[in-house]
Amino acid sequence: MSSIRFVIGNTYTKLSDHRAQYDSTNNHLKVHNWTIYVDVFGNDADLIKKVEFDMGPSFTPHKFTSYCPIKVSENRWRFQSRQQTYGSVKVKVAIIGRGGSVLRRDFRIATSAGGMQSGEIDTFLEYRPHKPLVPVPMADGEFGIELELSTATDMTVGRVVKLIKEKASVVVKDMSGHENYQRARNRNDIWVIMHDGSIACSPGANGCNRFEMKSRILKGGDGLGEVDRVIQALNGISSSLQVNKTMGFHVHVNVSDLSCSDLVKVCQNFVKYEKAMDSLMPASRRKGNFYCKSNRMAVSRGHHTSNDEIHNRLANCRSVEVLGNVMSPDKYHKLNFGPLIGGQQPTIEFRQHSSTYNKEKIKNWIRFCMAFVHNSARYKAPSRASRSVDRDELFEMMMMYVVKDRYLRDYYRSRRQEVDKEDGSCCDGCDSGGGCNAHVRHVKRVRRI
Repeated sequence: MSSIRFVIGNTYTKLSDHRAQYDSTNNHLKVHNWTIYVDVFGNDADLIKKVEFDMGPSFTPHKFTSYCPIKVSENRWRFQSRQQTYGSVKVKVAIIGRGGSVLRRDFRIATSAGGMQSGEIDTFLEYRPHKPLVPVPMADGEFGIELELSTATDMTVGRVVKLIKEKASVVVKDMSGHENYQRARNRNDIWVIMHDGSIACSPGANGCNRFEMKSRILKGGDGLGEVDRVIQALNGISSSLQVNKTMGFHVHVNVSDLSCSDLVKVCQNFVKYEKAMDSLMPASRRKGNFYCKSNRMAVSRGHHTSNDEIHNRLANCRSVEVLGNVMSPDKYHKLNFGPLIGGQQPTIEFRQHSSTYNKEKIKNWIRFCMAFVHNSARYKAPSRASRSVDRDELFEMMMMYVVKDRYLRDYYRSRRQEVDKEDGSCCDGCDSGGGCNAHVRHVKRVRRI
C-alpha cells in the first residue's frame, strides 16, 4: 500500500464586466474566475494517475481531467482546472491512483478574494500495485505525416505498396513517377508513395529505391492507430529498409481553428523551448542542418537578441502571414509555416525529427507535436525564457507546462540519454529504426514548391 497527503482548494479573482464573457444562454456574465486544485505533498506525485473535476450538468463538458501536475514548490505538486462561472459551483473531485484506487471528495468553490483551501490535509491510499503511466488521450485534431525512406533495389515501391495494403488495411497508391509529383503532393485522401530526389542512398548500398511516404489526413487517436498499422506493416520488411541523415520525418498539425494570437503562443513556446527540443534529437538534427534551421535564429534575424526582444517580436505580429514569415522565412526550419501562409493546406509542419521506422518513436513524436500545439493555444501566453535556466530544467518545464504528459516526459527523459551517448554514426539512434553512416555523400536537394 502507498499513500500521499493532499489538500483541495481554489484560487479566485473577480473579473470586471468588460473582461467577463457571457455564458451559453447569453444571459449571465461569467465574472468568477477560479482554479480548483488538488495539491499533493512530497516527491511522489506520480502515485496519482489523474484527477477528475466534475462540475455538474450545467457545464459542457461537465468533467475536466488533470493528468500532469505542475510544481508549486519544492515538495508541492498541483493538479488543477481553471474555469469561469457566473455563480458558485459544487465540484465533485475524484483522485485516481496508479493502481486504480479512487478517492472522492466534494468541494464548494469559494467566490471571495483569494479563494480558499480545505482546512484539513487529507490522505490518498493506493491499495493496488502501480501500473505504468500511459499517454494522455491525444487531442481530437487533424494531422498528417511524411516519412522519407529508401529500400534495397530488390524491394520495389510496388512491393512496399502491396505490403501496406495487405497488412495495414489502408488505401495507398504508388505515385512515385516523376510526372506524378505535384498530383501526389495534392492527394490528402489516401496514403501515397511518391518520388523524392532530395534523399541519398545509404553508404555501401548498391543503389536503392528512394521515396517519401505521405499519409492521408488523419484525426486524433484513430489516426494514430492507423499510423501504428502502417508502420507495423513496414517493419515486416525492416531488413530492406534504410534510413540516413538525408531523410526526415515530418508531422503536419492542422491549425485551421486557431487564431493569430493562438499561433503566436505556439511560436513563443517553440522558440522558448527550442534548446529543450534539440536535446531530444540526434546531433545531426540540432544545429547547422540547412533543412531544419533554427526558428529562434530566424526570429532574431541572425543577430544576438535578448529573450525579451524575441518574445515581443512574435507578440507584435498582427497577422498569420506576418507571423509565419518572421518564424520561418523559408520552409527549411524546424517549425515551418509555409503550407499555412502559402495556402496549400491549413497546417504547420514540424520538420526536425530524423527519419525512422521505429513505431514508438513515430507515435510519440506525433503525440508530442499535437500536445505542443493544442496546449500552447489553450493556455495563457508563456513568459519569456530566463537566461539562468539550463537545458535540463528547460526540458522539465516544457514537459510540465506545455506538453503535460508524464508518459512522454519519461519517454523523452530516456531518449535524451540515448542521443547524448550516440557518436553521430546513426541518424535515428543505433538501438533500432535503422543505423546510418555519418559520411553520407552530399546530395543537392531539389527545392519543393
